[in-house]
Amino acid sequence: MKFNYCLILLFVFNLSHAQNMLQGNVYNLASLPKMEDESRAFRQLFKNEETEFLEKFSIHHSTLKPVHKLRPSHRQKDAEELIIIQEGTLTVTLENQTKEVGPGGVLLILKGDEQQMNNLGKENVSYYVLIYTSKQLAADNDKGISQIVNWNDVAFKPHEKGGRRDFLDRPTSMFNRLEMHVTTLKEGLKSHDPHKHVPEEIILIVDGQAKMQIGDKFYEGSKGDLFFLPSNQYHNLTNIGTGSATYFAFQFN
Repeated sequence: MKFNYCLILLFVFNLSHAQNMLQGNVYNLASLPKMEDESRAFRQLFKNEETEFLEKFSIHHSTLKPVHKLRPSHRQKDAEELIIIQEGTLTVTLENQTKEVGPGGVLLILKGDEQQMNNLGKENVSYYVLIYTSKQLAADNDKGISQIVNWNDVAFKPHEKGGRRDFLDRPTSMFNRLEMHVTTLKEGLKSHDPHKHVPEEIILIVDGQAKMQIGDKFYEGSKGDLFFLPSNQYHNLTNIGTGSATYFAFQFN
């Protein structure tokens, strides 16, 4: 009886722990509270959440105003960053190399690399920042280097449902594999039948309207909105708007 009681306690603990981890959901950007000062506007999607593979996971959206820098040059000591430019052109310095990144551009900043962000133009720059710490770090000798990928650097590959751009497929300082692409889905179509996979996944809507199934629930999102898909949960996306829908999809484990 004592043995069975211990098993029950262990089951309850594991269930409670799983429920405390980040759940499948949509984050509608326009509905989130906005904080603003003279240099930027800021919306927090979520902060320091735990997932199956991540010890801490935060996502926010920033709008950096003209002729402002994000903050002094710095390094993320224990975390990695992924930045996606929504609008405008950001001037980025990574490890003493400077490059302009426009709409649809992606920055992968590995743990410990020096970074600096500036808006040198006359228009606002809006972007998403993902900051995360993995529960199990990838091997140092496999991590590669930080990377900047502009939208126009990535070839569009048409297919019968629309098309695709492949941005990243590589190990990082936090993941054995980070795969990131952009899908363009024709009006009225679904991405695929409901399916599941081990990697966790983020979907970020670039343009259009979509309905996402996560488990037995359905969520709707449009331009600027983000979906989180936990490991091993059935999901699929349907374009419910007029015209094509375009979205970033990235998986990690």
